Amino acid sequence: MNTAGTVSHAEVQAFFDEVLSLKLSDKHNEWYQVDVAAVLDGCDIQGHEVDQASGDSLIFLKSSLLFCSPELGVMRHYPRSLVHCFVEDKRTKKDEDDEELLFRGELFSVTPESEQLCWVRDCTLDYEIPSTQSIIASWMKWLNQA
Repeated sequence: MNTAGTVSHAEVQAFFDEVLSLKLSDKHNEWYQVDVAAVLDGCDIQGHEVDQASGDSLIFLKSSLLFCSPELGVMRHYPRSLVHCFVEDKRTKKDEDDEELLFRGELFSVTPESEQLCWVRDCTLDYEIPSTQSIIASWMKWLNQA
């Protein structure tokens, strides 16, 4: 039995289940189910994130990630070597311009401006910070794979 294949298949299914739960338009659901599924055919997915508001998603592969935006109709592939993570903890020093932001994690790419990745997790409430830290930890684990 191929355990790695089973785990990857389960991760693919979990990704598509989460996308379907968003109640996107039929056009955007079809885009995910046909176009994105075709691109992912045979890929080992290690994890994913879905933005509940926009329907955008990140799919973590072994050595790269795929950004998908149904609204823009784009899939952008980023090698892990071009992806970076910044974390800002603003709890100890309040920023006059950004009074409500307490904590922020950002994955971004070093690519041309029109192709840049900017995936942000902002926390404006204290109770959001632990779950965001956990998400950032998963980003760091993925970024530091050998």
